Parts: sequence; structure tokens; C-alpha cells
Amino acid sequence: MPAKGKHRRPKSSSSLTRGFVAAGTGGAALALPLIGATGAHAADKAAAPVALPQKAPLQQVPQQRTAERPAAAPQADSKKTDTRTYSVVTGDNLSKIAAEENVRGGWQKLYTDNKSVVGDDPSMIFPGLKLTLGGKAPAGSGSAGGAKATAPAPQKQADRTERTERTEQRVEQRTEQRTEKRAEQRTQKRVERQQSSGSGFSAPVPSGVSTPYRASGGSWSSGYHTGVDFRASSGTPVKAVGAGTVVSAGWGGAYGNEIVIKHNDGRYSQYAHLSALNVRSGQSVSGGQQIGYSGSTGNSTGPHLHFEIRTGPGYGSDIDPLGYLRSNGVPV
Repeated sequence: MPAKGKHRRPKSSSSLTRGFVAAGTGGAALALPLIGATGAHAADKAAAPVALPQKAPLQQVPQQRTAERPAAAPQADSKKTDTRTYSVVTGDNLSKIAAEENVRGGWQKLYTDNKSVVGDDPSMIFPGLKLTLGGKAPAGSGSAGGAKATAPAPQKQADRTERTERTEQRVEQRTEQRTEKRAEQRTQKRVERQQSSGSGFSAPVPSGVSTPYRASGGSWSSGYHTGVDFRASSGTPVKAVGAGTVVSAGWGGAYGNEIVIKHNDGRYSQYAHLSALNVRSGQSVSGGQQIGYSGSTGNSTGPHLHFEIRTGPGYGSDIDPLGYLRSNGVPV
């Protein structure tokens, strides 16, 4: 018993001794374990909130990504559905395509989206050109058949060349017309000079004869042409062939507006189918003086000048008019 008590007592004593030692060492010995335990416990508490937030985002990231992917897919499908490609055919223009394909914003939007393909001129599109409907065309896209995106440039250059050629042709035509007109005017003046004589006689108009004197036919009451017809468009100035006095100026029935002049040699000249008169009866005129304008009045099939030389003032006293002019130095 005592041995057992001894044996139990040291254990108890040892345990108490350690307890007392811990307590007996003073506050410092006791405080150190307490401070250490408290610090360790505080460190565990401080470490716990740091670890938890790190785990929470790791668990939420896959869920967030999974939620975003279905939302992005319809947007991509929507873009693919809204964006179409149209191939230009003969007769197309941007306005027509925008109307037929229901392009929002009209041809202006279609042109803006495809300006990199069409170029600076919205009217310059050609068959086979690829246009994007519902979105901007990618840079470098263009015509079918592997043609380069710069295909419109040669077309524009060809159009500019064609316009330049047309302009040059118009300039050449106007130059030729002016040259021809000046040549015609010079010819007319030369003919007038040639048809004028030193005796004061001249041709009535500076043109050739269309119907000769004494041509036969049923168109004339006498059965033949009593004068000559000079080619003259309506409004051509008509001149007195020589000096004299106006016998009559006015309406002459089948002759229309006519003028009859008595010349100093006793012969009479007649000018018929006139559109206008510049002289009156009793007026004195000189050779080469303008007396009226040619026309197609009276019994006439078209504008011309009917000219006669007579031995008397009235119808039926006609003589060869060209022979009379030539005898007075007029080369007709």
C-alpha cells in the first residue's frame, strides 16, 4: 500500500509540480504559452477569411463563363443571318438593289457599307460585283470570278476616256461646222462678186438653178416654165438684178408675193413666191439692192425663188432670164 501510494503520489506530485512550475514561474512563464496560443488562434482566424474568398471565386468562374457562352452564340448567329451577299447583274443600280432587297437606309446606306468595293462613284457598279447587304463589306472584297477588288478602277478609267473622246469629238464637230460655215460664207461672197458685173447687174440670189427656163410639164398653165427657179431656203435675201423702178410689189395670185421691176433698158424682172417684201411700188432701186426674202407663197411646192425676165410687165412676155443676165456680164 505505501509502495502504491508512493508510486501514485509521485505521479500526482509530478503533475502538480509541472503545474506549479508553470504557475510558479511567474506571469512570464504562464503568459508565454497563453500569448502564443492566443496569437496562433488569432492567426488561424485571420487566415480563414483570406482562404474562403479565394475558393469562392474559383467555384463561380466556370458558372459565369458557362452562362455567357449561350448569350454570345445567338448574337453571332444573328449577325450571320442579317448579313447577306448580293451579286450585281446587268441593269442594276444601288437604288434598285436597295429597294428590291429592303435595305434599311436605302441606297445611301448600301453605298456607305460597300464604298470600299464600289469606289468613289456610287453609279459605277458592274455585273458580278459582290455587295454586302446588312453590314459593311470587308476590305478587298469585290467581283465574282476571282476578279480583284480594284476592278471598278479600269471601268472608271474607261468611262473617263470615253467621256473625253466624246468631248473631243464635239469640239471637232463644232470646229468643222465653224470652218464649213466660214468657207460657205467666203464662197457666197465670191459668187456674189463673180455674179456682179461692172454694169451694175448681179444675180438675184447666190445659188444655182433647180428648174430651167421652158421646162415642159402640166404644172404650168402655159405648158412650160416661163422663168427659172433658183434654189433658196426660206428667208434668203433677194436682190434686184439691175437698176430700175419698182412697177408692182404685193400679192400676185399663183406667184404669191411678187415684185416686178422695170429696168433702164426697157426689160422687166419678176421675183415670185417671196416671204417678205422690202420695197414698194414706184420706188427706185439699184443693181444688187436687197428687195425682199425668198419663200414659198402662192402656188409653190417648197421654198425657192421664181425669176423671170420679160419684155412687158405682165405674164406671157417672158424671155430667157439666164441669157439676159449673161448678156449683162453676170456669170450664171
